Amino acid sequence: MAEGRRIIYDDEDKQIYDRLRASSGIFNNLSITDLFAVALIYGKKEGRRTELGKGATGRVRSETLRNSPVKDLMMVIAVDETGSMDVLSDENEYFRISEEYAKTGIKLLEQDYIEDSDELLNDMEMEMFEFYDDVIANDIAEDSE
Repeated sequence: MAEGRRIIYDDEDKQIYDRLRASSGIFNNLSITDLFAVALIYGKKEGRRTELGKGATGRVRSETLRNSPVKDLMMVIAVDETGSMDVLSDENEYFRISEEYAKTGIKLLEQDYIEDSDELLNDMEMEMFEFYDDVIANDIAEDSE
């Protein structure tokens, strides 16, 4: 059986992931996959992708992603980014898009978390409610018409 594609990031980013997961705050003991998803969303929200460095290596095994909604999130973001479902036929491409957003996002999370973790949590909560109001509630309203 083929091993499958892994999520990759470099050693510098691994140190940030490890520091955030070891902190006593909101990221404490969060799985690496879940923290990657938060970083991915944070980078996407910022609208910036950062190219991966040469030392980037596979960190999250494909088996871990197989039963996780994170891979679905990665696909959705890639389709949104490219405007085409065709990107889903190229696993390397849609992984790369997500990895680049996550690279931006993990650095921003670290900066924002160090500055004020309570404000970061409040901002994330407000954005979740805004997303619900803008996207989910509108979709439900349109479906009921």
